[in-house]
Amino acid sequence: MLFSLQNAAQINVTTLGIQLKPTVPTKFFGTGPALSTNDDLSVLFTPQFGMNFGMVIRRGLTKNWSIETGINLVQRNYKLDFMHPQLLQSQQVRFRLIGYEIPMQALVYVRLGEHLWMNASGGFAIDMYPSNVESYGSLRQDTTIYDFYQKTFRNGWLQFSLLANYGFEYRTKDKGYFYLGASFHRPFKDIGITEAVMEIDSYSSSLLYSLNGTYLTADLRYFFHEKPEKKKTMKKKPGE
Repeated sequence: MLFSLQNAAQINVTTLGIQLKPTVPTKFFGTGPALSTNDDLSVLFTPQFGMNFGMVIRRGLTKNWSIETGINLVQRNYKLDFMHPQLLQSQQVRFRLIGYEIPMQALVYVRLGEHLWMNASGGFAIDMYPSNVESYGSLRQDTTIYDFYQKTFRNGWLQFSLLANYGFEYRTKDKGYFYLGASFHRPFKDIGITEAVMEIDSYSSSLLYSLNGTYLTADLRYFFHEKPEKKKTMKKKPGE
């Protein structure tokens, strides 16, 4: 009986959770370091570790299926290394691109033990980018001043991405659910383009780099304990 009750614990349950997902760029999905060059300027574009943080709302449909949504703040970090024959060493410019993500996913569960569940999910995300980004740097070498800057232009304030997730969940009786897993986030198109510029007096040189925006995450989640919602029944009037 206990096993049966726990099997049905997800049905008609709407629960709120919080999540922290460090993002990991990977060269395998086209988000590793990339070197661009022209006649004399070289720039190494390097995506850095970022962060995805927010809330998630889960609705249990059956004992094995649920749907999820929510809203997350996504911070992508980048580093640019400028290299030029006149520079004694490379110069760095860093920037971060802030976005917001609304996921829409369907989840399927497989029970592994009394409290342990495995799940996989898939769906899409609505990604929002509020603004373009600029950052600057400069260097004085002898009597010469070198200026470095980047301008990142979004490909639109509203975009869409593919989502996939896999993980494990430990469900307690009255203290909520604890989740550990991994997610894959892939935009349907490049999220933006970065122009890297170096200026020396009247000389100027620039390079372009497309931001893929794809990342992997290590997912940490906690869902608060909620009781199943009871279905309302119509009361009969006297004499009916």
